[in-house]
Amino acid sequence: MHILNYYFTPFAVILILFAIFFSEPEPFVTYASFSILAAAFAANYWLGKNVYRFMRWSRAVTVWINLGVSAVLFYLLSPYWAPMWLLFLTAPSASAMYMKKWQVFLTALAASGLMLALYYIRAVAYGEGGGMGAQLWGMAATQAVFIIFFSMFTSAMAEMIVKVRDSQR
Repeated sequence: MHILNYYFTPFAVILILFAIFFSEPEPFVTYASFSILAAAFAANYWLGKNVYRFMRWSRAVTVWINLGVSAVLFYLLSPYWAPMWLLFLTAPSASAMYMKKWQVFLTALAASGLMLALYYIRAVAYGEGGGMGAQLWGMAATQAVFIIFFSMFTSAMAEMIVKVRDSQR
């Protein structure tokens, strides 16, 4: 369970640092982003340490907490740093390690849908004419499809590793 803190949290920190360093958002966005990331790290750490105590629900809660954190960070920082959409890979990729393929697919679909919804909300709230053009929707749709395919690829790889491990016993 600590894999999120070992790999995805440093990746999120790098994305946030780059967004802040290269685009200089207002201080509220900066402080809120780091506060949210610190809270997510603490929650992931605590749930990871207590995974056996709360085995039935801790993994699913971890996935959905991280999806929510990704959504909030994406909403705050995407106007400043376009690669923030990559945060939506964390929850489905983590779920691929211990969930069934259909659960991974639903998690990836939820992540993709949430990302598209946030793009739409941003476009309506701040865009000219109340929406995104066809080119931006194409870009967003490509990102959404990538989230689903990457998550399913990660799930297939995790399944294959388990099969190889089990065949060598």
